[in-house]
Parts: sequence; C-alpha cells; structure tokens
Amino acid sequence: ALIAKIEYTLDTEAKSGHHVFWLDIIAEMTAANGESIHDGGIVKLPVQVDTHLRTKLLMLLVVAAAVFLFIVEWVRVDVVGILMMVLLPELGLLNSHDAFRGLSSNAVIAIIGVMIISYGLNRAGLVSRMLQPVLPLVRESASRLVMVFSSMIAAVSSVMQNTGAAVLFLPAIRLTASHKLKVPISRVLMPIGMAAILGGTLTMIGTSPLILLNDILPPGMPKFGFLELTPIGLALVIGGLVFLSTGGMRMLARLSHDPTDGNGDTVQTTQDAVLTSYPVITGPYEVYVPEDSRAEMESPDMGALRQHYLVNIVGIAADKGTFEMAPPPRTAIGGGLSLCLYGPLEGVRDFARDYGLLLQKEPTRFRNTLFNPSMAGLVEVVISPRSSLLGKTIEETHFRETFGVTPLAIHQSGQTYYRELSHLPLRAGDTILSHGTWEQLHALQEHHQNFIIISQFEDEFHQPDKANRALICFLITLFLMVFSSFYFQHKPYNPLPLSVCLMLGALGMILSKVMTIGEAYRAVDWRTIFLLGGLIPLGMAVTQTGTAQWIAKGIVIGLGDFMSPLLLLIILACVSCAFTMVISNVGACALLVPLGVSMAHQIGMDARVAVIVVGLGVSNSFILPTHQVNVLYMGPGEYQTRDYIKIGGILSLIYIAILVAMTRLCYF
Repeated sequence: ALIAKIEYTLDTEAKSGHHVFWLDIIAEMTAANGESIHDGGIVKLPVQVDTHLRTKLLMLLVVAAAVFLFIVEWVRVDVVGILMMVLLPELGLLNSHDAFRGLSSNAVIAIIGVMIISYGLNRAGLVSRMLQPVLPLVRESASRLVMVFSSMIAAVSSVMQNTGAAVLFLPAIRLTASHKLKVPISRVLMPIGMAAILGGTLTMIGTSPLILLNDILPPGMPKFGFLELTPIGLALVIGGLVFLSTGGMRMLARLSHDPTDGNGDTVQTTQDAVLTSYPVITGPYEVYVPEDSRAEMESPDMGALRQHYLVNIVGIAADKGTFEMAPPPRTAIGGGLSLCLYGPLEGVRDFARDYGLLLQKEPTRFRNTLFNPSMAGLVEVVISPRSSLLGKTIEETHFRETFGVTPLAIHQSGQTYYRELSHLPLRAGDTILSHGTWEQLHALQEHHQNFIIISQFEDEFHQPDKANRALICFLITLFLMVFSSFYFQHKPYNPLPLSVCLMLGALGMILSKVMTIGEAYRAVDWRTIFLLGGLIPLGMAVTQTGTAQWIAKGIVIGLGDFMSPLLLLIILACVSCAFTMVISNVGACALLVPLGVSMAHQIGMDARVAVIVVGLGVSNSFILPTHQVNVLYMGPGEYQTRDYIKIGGILSLIYIAILVAMTRLCYF
C-alpha cells in the first residue's frame, strides 16, 4: 500500500475561459516495507475547473425562450429563427462568423435543392401521374386517404430525403382532399407529414442522421448495412400509421379547426375562392349528346344557351378521347359527343331536358382532363389600362378562338354580367371569369399588356411535355444520392454531400428548361429556410458552450448504480427525442452517439445497440414543428404548435416504445 501525504498550494492562471489550478503536490510516499520511493518530490498537476456555469444557464434560458416562442406563436417561426441568429452572438454564446453559417449549411442548401426539384416534378405532372392508379383506393374516405398517401410517402422517404417527399406530395394531397373528398386539409396533412418522417427510418439513406451514422462510429465497430435497420424501421412505420390513421385523425377532428387565413376566415382552394364571387356559376358538368337529339339537329348557338339557361360549353369530346377546348360560339354539336358545361345546376338540367341530352352522374370522357383540377380550372382576368381590347366586345375580339379560353362572366362597374357577354364593351378594370387548361391560362398570362391575372394558379399548372426531362433529372439525382452514400462509404473517397447532389438536380431542372430561374426562386419556401438557418446556429451554440454534454453527463451521474441495459435504451431514446427538438437531428446524432457508446461500455452492453437507438431516436421529431417536414406542412394545414404537442406527444411515446422493444428483440 502507498501512503501519501499531500500538501498543496494553489496557483491560478486564466486559460481559455477556465481557471487552471496548478497543484504543487508535495508527496512523501513510502512502500509497505517502509522504504522511501519518492521523498520530497514535487509534481505539478493541471486541473481544469469549469467556471462557465452562468454561460450554460444563459444558454438554457435562450433555448427555453425559443421553445416558448414556438408554443405561444407571438411571432412567426421564421422570425424566431432570425432572432436566434442575431441574439446568440450578441450574448456571447456563439462566434459572429458562425451565427449565419446555418444559411449556407449542407442541410439548408439540400432543402433548397429538394424544393426546386419537387416543384419541377409537380410542374411536369409526375406526382399526379404516379398517384392516378391509387386514387380509386381512396374512395370517399379521409382515413383511407391518410393510409394510402402515408404508405406511399413513407416508401418514397426511404430512398430520398423525407422533406423532398413531403414537398412532392403536398400539391396532390391538397387537390385530393379539397376537390375529391371536400374535407379540410388540416384533417389529413399532419398525419401524412409525420408518415414521411417515419419512412426515413427504413433504410440507411432515409435520413441525414442515418447517413452520418456509419461515419461517426468508433474505430473497430462494424458498419451498418443498407437494410440492417429495416425491421425496426418497418415496425415504427406500421405502428405510427395505425395511430395516425385512427386515433390521430380523431384527435385532429376534435382539436383542430378548419384552415384559416389567420383572420378566422376559412381557407379555400383556388377554385372555391374564385367561385365565391360568382354564385351563379357551378360545375363542371358532363352531358352526352345522343343520336337524333334536338341538340344534334339544331346545333344551338352558345350565346343563346347562355342567354336562356346561363349555361356555357367549355369543351367538346368525341369517342376517341380527343376534345376541343373553348369551342367557337357556332360550333356544330353532333350525336355521340360529350359536352363539358359550367352554369347553375337547374339551368344545366333544363338544357339537358329541352335538348334531349343525358346528364352524367360521373364524368367519363372529361375525367382526366377538364374535371381534373391539375389540368384545368377557373381564373379571374382583369383588363389592363393599356389593353388593345378596350372598347371591343367579347364577340369582336373572338375571345375563345384567340386565347383558347371560355369567358363565363364579366364584372363591370360593380355589377356581374352572366348573359350579355358577347355584346358588352370591355373597359379597363373589367374582370372576366375565364375557364381553360392551365397551359392556356398560363399562355394568357403572357399577354401582360392586355390582361392582369389576379388568381393564383401556379400550383395547379402542369406541363406534361416536360415530364421526361424532369424525370431524368430526378433519377440522376436519386442515383447520385444512393450511389454516393452506399458505394463510397467503403472506398477511400469522400461521398458527394446531399446538398451537392440535390443542387445538381435543381440545376438540371433549370438548364433543361423544366422551369425558369425565376420559378426556381419562387419554389423555395423561404420561411422554412430562415427557420432552419436559425435553428442550426442554436444547435451549434448548445454544443459549443458544453450545455448539451453537461446535461447528458448529468443524467448518467444522477442515475449511478440504477443503470441497466433497458433503462439505458429508454434514456437514450428519450434524450434523443428531447435533443432533436432544439437542435438539428444531425447535430443530436453526432453528440449523443459518443455518449451512448461510453454509457454502454460502462454497463457492459453492446455499444452498437446504443448507436441504433440514438440513430433512430433522433428521427422522433413530432412534438414541436421544428422538423423540416413539420414546418413545411404547418402553414398549408394552418396548424398551431399545441396541435403538434398533443398528437406528436402521443406518437413520440409510441415511437419510443416500439424502438426500445424492437431493439431488444433484434439485438439481445
């Protein structure tokens, strides 16, 4: 045994914000047999004593303030992000050159690329084409819509960033919910968005933390295979979908309101908003012209139909599937044709009865064209003060033939006209309710010297002729992401960052003329970008000040001998969930993996199990709208933070239970 007599004197020296105490240890040590080993030796031992407790407490106060602002919603979430970028360097919690680093981070650049690519895919109509075969499964049920769309978005999220999948599906969800089922989008959007997050757990490239995971494993630990975590991820997806399509939707029906515009007014689709100002106009309707009917024999003038029935013929279709848009006023109507009509329902019925037509209960020939809200619709067109049409009538301008759209009503000097359209001289400021395909209406927008289009229809407009180019750009991007992350991890080369892969795809969309550079800028949701730009430096500050590690170590020390493998898994799952609410999931993963490994070694548990729980646990981002997908869907669904807390809180508990249970089942 060694016996030491220690006397010490304290010498202080300031270093890197710490007081470094040099202990002059005067030790006289003797062995058990009484022989002197070291007599009068002086050993200098540096001991760092943390004096940054106030910094950590200040950091916790800033995090609490950010969470509080997210909850009470006194300001928009992107304003909170900007506030964090400005406040952190002012308080000395972050270097000034790091404060805006989030805006140029790989995560933010990747999201910008994803938004541009998704906009291009939607513009080309690929989403509608992909969803067409599964829409019959939805029928008239909102719960089926959630289950079908959630399953598809989870599958897509397994091979691409879940934010990209969320952006890709958003227009289709909006159109299906609003036009087909007539249900508030707030009832279905949150569950589908959460399914996108769940789907990222199916493969090792589904989320950024899982892609990062193999790069931060301790030396000697085997890397995870591409589908190694799929059984756990599949259980998470199934369990989450069951809750979201049942209890989650019931909770949304009780606690969430119909979407509002922030002033309490119900948010409507573009078409509903347009028709609100024109109560006489309804539709579309499809009627069939039998052989030898009065319509075939007389071929009524379309102006006369509008005069007597307030009915407008916007399209004529033949058996072969071809159809004519905006037919001229005196077009011959032959037997065997189908007509697409707009007007009051009573007027349509009277017209069909008087002319021997068959009013179809369900569209047949126009199902995928004029009845498809992604192909055609209504807009309001204002006559410009510099228009060459001033003083002319609709008939004199040959409006249908010239512009390929059908005028349904004219609002002039405070009065709306439905009948005498052909002979009404146009004035500056007149509003013409017009129907056409989005392609024709987009072309009409180019006549900016004549018209000002005041209806928003960018989300509706599809250009199928660009589908092949958009698909090629997407497949190349997907190949780069999969090949780079899966192949290069075993090679001495660095894989291409996701941001580079996605921006290459976005650039391809622009260079191949799928979209213009102006449309690319408009495709980016800058609210999301600035929110993430503020959250990333917040996470950096939490890490750099040592606050995150301080909290994590405190948990281990506090539990002491009570620690067990099961308890460790539960703690890691809960801590991962908590950390990812205030810092990025990538940052939480990078911070917690080393701590999880050391904690596992301390209790003799396989460290790979701890790594799995952390890697999947940081995807448990449902409680607050801080995850990119939650932020993206929060606006269109008009959700409040408390909606996420109530539904996301229950889903997070289910997620933790399944994650811990499946990890024990598969690895113990």
